[in-house]
Amino acid sequence: MNKAKKIISITLVYLITFFISPSLVLANEQLVANEPANEIQAIIKRGKLIVAMYSQDTPPFYYIDKNNELTGVDVVLIKGFADLLGVSVEFDRSAKFLDDVVEKVEKHQADLAICKLSVTFGRAQRVLFAEPYVNLHQSLLINRLELSRQLKGRSQEETIQNLAGKIGVVAKSSYVTYAKHFENMEIVQYPTWNEVVDHVVQGDITAAFRDDAEVKMILRDRPDTALHLLSVVLKDAKDPKGIALSLDHRNLKDLLDFYLKSLDLNLSADKIINDYDNVIKIIQIKAKHKV
Repeated sequence: MNKAKKIISITLVYLITFFISPSLVLANEQLVANEPANEIQAIIKRGKLIVAMYSQDTPPFYYIDKNNELTGVDVVLIKGFADLLGVSVEFDRSAKFLDDVVEKVEKHQADLAICKLSVTFGRAQRVLFAEPYVNLHQSLLINRLELSRQLKGRSQEETIQNLAGKIGVVAKSSYVTYAKHFENMEIVQYPTWNEVVDHVVQGDITAAFRDDAEVKMILRDRPDTALHLLSVVLKDAKDPKGIALSLDHRNLKDLLDFYLKSLDLNLSADKIINDYDNVIKIIQIKAKHKV
């Protein structure tokens, strides 16, 4: 009886395989044929590139100008890339913190993220990064009065190397991690960079910590702060900025790397701040004619 059941079972399997499988295979082949081969084709088919960007304006990289339009180095850079793909750009600026844009990319809520985003070991475990498009340096704004209190016969350089007190950073940014290198300092997080600067001017904290572009912008746009603050660029502590993509978007990363390499911009904090209009023109011209 068991042998008879086995024969019937084998026969049914054969019949199902013979009569049903070809149609299933055909259906699967049609589905695959309708699916884009990779994420680049999916973006082109959709007709737009979805870009995650931090909610706080950070000129000259990304900000709303006097005409109420989003502009800046990062904006022009990624629009040039989208133009080459033949698609529009949709900017998602709902991220309240810089780390949130990384999460959006990680969860496939955006195709990529660009917002002067630091390339860190922790982030690189969660997302891919295209080759850095600008190399900045970690920098300090130190309260001059507090620094003089800590000299105690030491040189200014030695005192800075052994700085004590509180160090202010933007919450949920790469600088929360970077600041841990200052072993004698308590890390204090603030929602925005302007709040960090205000508190170091007032003497509530000893130093503010961010990249040299942000530090130089403060000294340029708020010259009164120079009376209260000393700027220090940490030349040995680089802060490369990259475009983040999800781990499975390697084709898109390769294309971005090719795009950025072709532009050959060699951007720095001084170049962007002191020659902003020309930098924007160069990006637009190269993206349109030379890539």
